[in-house]
Amino acid sequence: MNRLNLITLLLFIIGSTNILAQQLPYEPLRIVSNITLDGKLDEPEWYQTPVETEFMQTDPNPGAVPTQKTEVRILYNDDYLFVAVTCFDTEPDKLIRVNLERDFPLGDEDGTAFIIDTYHDKITALNFVGNTLDARWDAQVTQDGGGLSDSYNTFWDVKTFVGSFGYSTEYRIPFSSLRFSAKEEVLMGFRIARLIKRNNELITFPVCDPNTSSAWTNVSFAREIIFRNLKSRNPLYISPYIIANYSEENILNTVGTAYEKNTTFMQEKNFVKNETLDKIISNIGVDAKYGITKNLTLDLTLNTDFAQAEVDDRIINLTKYEVNLPEKRSFFLESANYLSFGFPSGNEIFISREIGNENGVIVPIIGGVRLTGKVGDWQLGALNMQTTGIEEEGISPHNFSVFRTRKEFDSLGSFVGGIFTNRLNTDTTNISNQSLGIDFVKRINQQIAFEGGVVSTFENYRAEGAFNNMLFHMGLFRSANTGFLYSTTIDLVGEDINPVMGYLDDEGYGELYAETGYQIELEDENSSIQYISLFFENSYRWRTENGNRETFSSELRPALLFNNGAEISFTLFEYDIDSLDENWFIDDENAIAAGTYKTFTNTLTLVAPEESKLSAELIASYGGFYSGKRFFISPFVNYYFNNHLNASLTYEFNHINFDTYLYDTTFTLFTSNLIRLNVQYNFNIKYSLKMYVQFDDLSNQLSSNMRFRYNPTEGTDLFIVFNQGINNNRARLDPHLPVINNQAFTVKFIKTFGE
Repeated sequence: MNRLNLITLLLFIIGSTNILAQQLPYEPLRIVSNITLDGKLDEPEWYQTPVETEFMQTDPNPGAVPTQKTEVRILYNDDYLFVAVTCFDTEPDKLIRVNLERDFPLGDEDGTAFIIDTYHDKITALNFVGNTLDARWDAQVTQDGGGLSDSYNTFWDVKTFVGSFGYSTEYRIPFSSLRFSAKEEVLMGFRIARLIKRNNELITFPVCDPNTSSAWTNVSFAREIIFRNLKSRNPLYISPYIIANYSEENILNTVGTAYEKNTTFMQEKNFVKNETLDKIISNIGVDAKYGITKNLTLDLTLNTDFAQAEVDDRIINLTKYEVNLPEKRSFFLESANYLSFGFPSGNEIFISREIGNENGVIVPIIGGVRLTGKVGDWQLGALNMQTTGIEEEGISPHNFSVFRTRKEFDSLGSFVGGIFTNRLNTDTTNISNQSLGIDFVKRINQQIAFEGGVVSTFENYRAEGAFNNMLFHMGLFRSANTGFLYSTTIDLVGEDINPVMGYLDDEGYGELYAETGYQIELEDENSSIQYISLFFENSYRWRTENGNRETFSSELRPALLFNNGAEISFTLFEYDIDSLDENWFIDDENAIAAGTYKTFTNTLTLVAPEESKLSAELIASYGGFYSGKRFFISPFVNYYFNNHLNASLTYEFNHINFDTYLYDTTFTLFTSNLIRLNVQYNFNIKYSLKMYVQFDDLSNQLSSNMRFRYNPTEGTDLFIVFNQGINNNRARLDPHLPVINNQAFTVKFIKTFGE
């Protein structure tokens, strides 16, 4: 009996020690030397610091033991944080290695990720990802993994060594690139992820609730890590740029008899009256970044330019609503998480595309200032930008101001926040428009969240109506891998609301939305199916002025998700009621009469397995479209030919038969074709060449964008960009269109100084 008690006591002590070890912070070894960044883990210090191995599968079998062993070790000195991830692999020759590009697409190949919660708030973090070819990707994580801004770039390095054991990756991150509060002991949190592409297997450390969606970026499950006596630095980076450009455009002459070529060498932005001086000033600029504290960063920009920005995707819009195109300019993308204020409906109170882009015209930005960071539990984002006016386009100069804040009040990512925006005409009109909003998100647990918000807009700080200029939103959500899932929202949008710096799909409506469903996981090891789901989606929109129904939609959608990443979903039915208040002229030959239309549609979505260098997707639908019948099909394919070359192709086809033209029983036919081809060749991690070609037969124009980039180090870039638009059907107008509609050639060089 005494022996039994002794054994029980020993087992209890061992078990308690294991639990305590999991709870105690990870204490990395502090070193005085530097680590040679080669991925080989040759230094003895790597084997003197604690090693962690307790990973779990996040996909395809959440909570299961990984198929391959992984180890993580961490070191640090006064200047750098070093992280080593050793990825053992029984078949290293089957590693998928395809990307050499900075900020490469995630999920296409083997690689690892290091996520660090520098504030230890269990809500925000920085995400660093490296693949086996030494390409880098980084992002800001917010809302406990709910938000991810991959436009974030900072200074760090990564190297990987591939051998018979698998591969090992070393991360070197300067502490000057991290935001934290300097103390004798600094507590942070970290997570590790690894993708085994051929198995479509994502594994994470430390282990967590396997039913959590997006678990790999979930910060609240991070393992604590403790650093001692870190030195605080306030880095300053200055990035001047210089541009040379040439453009030409064929425009119709004043009498309308022929097209004439209009050329420009060194674009002018009319900053000063002297032409030569204006060309010089217009094509130089500077950005600066200064760490005011370890928690706050100040960004300054002068003559902000986006010559290297990617072009917008062409869209065939067959809805009643305007499309909200995504931001692609890096300066604004970097701060997106700090300034965003929007709702699941797609309505946003601030979108940065409104700055420097008015009525489809590119407006020069003189400069601006931005402040982002955290003060205690408050996340802050402030922005002020000034644009010039373009008199011949009727565009006034504007000053744009935005202030956004969030107060976090628990460890789950819950917050209460607000936003204020102001656009001021800085000419003699002095017209100004404001938006003021308050929002909150309360997370009940890792899976259930309740949110709400209210917004009001003003002109010259005055509101005409109590509710007509307001927006209200409420929502309740449950997001998880399995079980009963739901998403329900209500939105009320006033008739006179006008967020001039934001986006609304419409005004003067109310909308109820509810999606409910159930998803089960098949735990049979012999089954190729991972999840089976069935979702029921409904929405109802009405006009607030009279209460009349505008739209109603109901959809039943089963789906199968496979272990290899493949997916099949199909709408058993989609029933829609839609009312048009006025006649809709789609083009010169097709028009829909005002009225109410009831239609049924079926949609099939197929996603190919994600275990190879090929990814593909197909969406096809057939059903009613107002007074006609619509067939739509859109295949997408992306393929990596080798480590250097990859290409993607998107095709969209619409075929609509209309029984009537307005109120006449006249058969009409609408068709459209849209093609997007994206080809990229990476010579190595420093040199890359991209070509993006788009064509649609509505505009009958072929456009191409070619961009060469030389990126020897972080903060130093040379861009050579060529854009061209070609008229495909020249005879459609008289006088006939020229072959080349427009073309432009731009060279931009950026160099960053500082530390």
